Amino acid sequence: MLMTALVVLVLALVSVVSCDSQCYNTTPKDRESGVINVHLVCHTHDDVGWQKTVDQYYVGSRQDIRKAGVNYIIDSVVQNLQDNPDRKFVYVEMAFFSRWWNEASDAKREAARTLVKNKQLTFANGGWCMHDEAAAHFVGMVDQTTRGHRFLLDTFGYVPRTGWQLDPFGHSATQAYLFGHDLGFDAMVLGRSDHADLLKRRIERDMEMLWSPSPTFGKSKAILTQIRPDGNYEPPNCFCFDFNRCACAPIQDDTSLEDYNVDERVNDFIQEALYYNDTIRGDDIMFLMGSDFQWENAHVWYKNLDKLIHYANKDPRVNVFYSSPEDYFAAKRASGVEFPTKSDDFFPYSDDWHAYWTGYFTSRPSQKRYAFLMTSYLQSARQIQYFMGSSLRESDVLDELENAVSIVLHHDAITGTAKQAVADDYAKRLYKGGEGAASLLNQGFKEIIDSKVRGRGGDDDGVIRPVEESSVNDGDVLQRAEGLDLDNDFVQCPLLNISTCAFTETSSRSKQNMQIVVYNNLAQARDDFVHLPIGKESSVAVFDGAMNPVASQITGLDPSVRPGSSEDVEDLGFAVQIPPKGLAVYYVLFQNIPQNATLAQRSKTRAVSPNEASIKISDGNIGLTFDGSSGLMRGMENQKYGIQMESSIDFLVYNSSNGQGQNSGAYIFRPEGTLPLLNRGDKLNLTVVEGPLFSEMRQTFAPWLHLSTRVYGNRDWAELMWRVGPIPFADNLGKEISMRVSSSVSSGDEFYTDSNGRDMLKRVVNYRPTWYLQVSEPVAGNYYPLTAALAIHDDKSEMAVLLDRACGGTSLNSGDLEFMVHRRILADDARGVGEALNETECGCRDCHCAGLRVAGTTGLVLASATDGPGLRRQVQARKESPLVTAFRAITSMDRVSPLSGIQGKFPDNVSVMTFHAQDAASILIRLAHMYQAMESSSHSRTAKVDLQSLLPGKQITEIHEKSLSANQDLGSITGTTVVSVDPMQIRTFVVKHKPASPSSSSSSSLAGGLAAAF
Repeated sequence: MLMTALVVLVLALVSVVSCDSQCYNTTPKDRESGVINVHLVCHTHDDVGWQKTVDQYYVGSRQDIRKAGVNYIIDSVVQNLQDNPDRKFVYVEMAFFSRWWNEASDAKREAARTLVKNKQLTFANGGWCMHDEAAAHFVGMVDQTTRGHRFLLDTFGYVPRTGWQLDPFGHSATQAYLFGHDLGFDAMVLGRSDHADLLKRRIERDMEMLWSPSPTFGKSKAILTQIRPDGNYEPPNCFCFDFNRCACAPIQDDTSLEDYNVDERVNDFIQEALYYNDTIRGDDIMFLMGSDFQWENAHVWYKNLDKLIHYANKDPRVNVFYSSPEDYFAAKRASGVEFPTKSDDFFPYSDDWHAYWTGYFTSRPSQKRYAFLMTSYLQSARQIQYFMGSSLRESDVLDELENAVSIVLHHDAITGTAKQAVADDYAKRLYKGGEGAASLLNQGFKEIIDSKVRGRGGDDDGVIRPVEESSVNDGDVLQRAEGLDLDNDFVQCPLLNISTCAFTETSSRSKQNMQIVVYNNLAQARDDFVHLPIGKESSVAVFDGAMNPVASQITGLDPSVRPGSSEDVEDLGFAVQIPPKGLAVYYVLFQNIPQNATLAQRSKTRAVSPNEASIKISDGNIGLTFDGSSGLMRGMENQKYGIQMESSIDFLVYNSSNGQGQNSGAYIFRPEGTLPLLNRGDKLNLTVVEGPLFSEMRQTFAPWLHLSTRVYGNRDWAELMWRVGPIPFADNLGKEISMRVSSSVSSGDEFYTDSNGRDMLKRVVNYRPTWYLQVSEPVAGNYYPLTAALAIHDDKSEMAVLLDRACGGTSLNSGDLEFMVHRRILADDARGVGEALNETECGCRDCHCAGLRVAGTTGLVLASATDGPGLRRQVQARKESPLVTAFRAITSMDRVSPLSGIQGKFPDNVSVMTFHAQDAASILIRLAHMYQAMESSSHSRTAKVDLQSLLPGKQITEIHEKSLSANQDLGSITGTTVVSVDPMQIRTFVVKHKPASPSSSSSSSLAGGLAAAF
């Protein structure tokens, strides 16, 4: 008898100890009315850099900073999904998953393929990262998403169906329609909403909605969207089973142990489900099981979740099961729930009354500029790559830059909210990627121009032909032509923004003549200006590629541009004309100058006397008036539109909150009033510069704060060239610097901000469309993200600023345009980064190094209310697409006509957003309409684009329209190469082509007219 009892006990113990997932029933119950269906969506949120670098997060190093190793997470999940076919998992960041895949064994890869096929392993968003939505530009956002989607399609044949933006600090209108509807997503999950909005939505059960914030598309591109009821993406309270991070008890179902807790844990879980269900309409709720870098031990998670599902489903009130985002939203749509609507965006975001996350709109402004610049640089390199032959098109020479730009769009990267060491890593990645792109561009410029000089570019007929199509052997390109220095390589100078270029400075001092290539990646012809530093007292002349003299101007540098070395260098500026998607050649001569040359004229520079009541600078249509006694601007006019008004520019120095509750920091902007720039009785120092090409007024607001306001003869806008830093710290006060343009525009409480460079959205001071705003932070609570533009208008006029990087901005008073340019803060704001935002020129934080100096150029537009939108969008396009300039030494000039990549006329309201060769016979082309509906009476119209005009010398054989990320086929276009593009629309095509026959090439080239062959 005793022996029998012992045997039974041993068998029972063995049963408990050896029990695995097969012991638990994890199959969903049949759906029943009134039963809460609890979808357990297992996930991990893996930041592509934040507290650690991308590499450190992946490999698991620097555990002293954060216990995280992404490759172990994916390993563990893939292994443990195979133990139970009911288990599921969703992954998001392809920057990590693609790396895991590249390192995985064949067995692991096969396991992953099977799991994807069985819908156990799914992917949401599917971009290279989870991009930011405030500081990111739409071109980069599309690129990084395309990169991730391409990996999924090529690897698994997988197309993501759900947007997954859990961690960005606010959500944009562009995200809803462009990165929802246009990607082919069926639904979207957002993690954060303003704390007041969140409370209201919980009460009214409005956590899910049909979101349609585009002024152009409205409800036609609405997307089913969920805001997480907890305002984040954590599991239900204490149902985290990552024991390295959570103190929650496991589910203990061994009744022989004292800590048996199944009843307690199941009851707690069902209470969480009931509470959650009260915030959502319908009988389906979604619990996110996981968080930052969790699931490194998937066995622990799944073992406890298997138990939870098994025991919770014994309660008739719930049906708990493993699920995916796609399954959840399919159930929602099938349930017949009627969802509320939302037509505005989710900015600005606050998580407390005095905690507005509006500081990160501006944090690390130099990094924001770098990302902005390299995004455009990548587009230029892709365009040149296409014309350099199939061998280069099929190489991965640009992959490093594409990878870097994609990573830097991450919501802790371009936002400026990562640790300093991580920010340095982002910059390094951009720099290394840029080096490869620069090599390609320089080689491309050389081959294209040298081919043209030797007559290898075909007929002078306006057609760009790839180098590979020439009848002359490619090796001939590298042969030296008699009398020309065609073997000399081009170089570029990435610091031209601060008038620094060793090549041009050395060349001028040694009297070495130069050839300059200027490339324009826009689809419209461009009149612009090139500025380069030369040695002082240089005698110089400029010629264009047709060897015609070009007027130029020499100007002494403002001492603040290059402190300590400005006296040895001067600025040479001259006008350039570049054809659409093309280049122009110019010559800068310091010796052997032809007699027909127009020598550069020196500008006149003088200090303004306080006795001068009024000083005006004017070139062309724009005029600016300054007051000599105060040093401030007091008026602006645009003669072209007959507009003249009072206007001034000043700077605000906000005192960062520190030690008074919530601090300002990398994320949060919380000012405690403003600080004076000048001592009482002091005035601004004014210096006026007047020349034949441009004039400018230089203002010194403080030893560390300078503004040069420049007007050019052929431009309808002014350029505000600001230099800020080192921001002083001696008073132990953090400072956040904003520029304010004041005017007599009667804008009232309304102003307009761009959404990731796309729609202009109406804002109203101290107002939210969705809920009643209790004003707790009157400045920070009215700051909005700016990627491209900030504008105001009345019935007669529009005034706008056009930016060269993302920042935060507002209009707190009628007629004002205020935008932040730099921040230096003493304290951390306690949102996770764990460092004060103290950027220095040395890159260190806790050191005695001077603070970082930042320089930028902002366009200032004043026009009629009718013409303002067109001029604003024109300047925006230029800011988004800086010219690429390259230099090389020469001993003589040769005739090189302007070279264009577009044959025939191209619409002035459409941009060639993407021109990316996929292989030797196909190219990815995106066309983006530049205007929104009813924005401009002359430009907000449907445009017709002939795709053939973008491929001179080629014959189009097939046109396939694709989804935004090119992972879904929307149909073929036959019988024509002409497509239409509606306002704010982006259309994506994969175009297949072959070399055009000589007869068709010749006939089409006659229509080209303006351009010349590469």
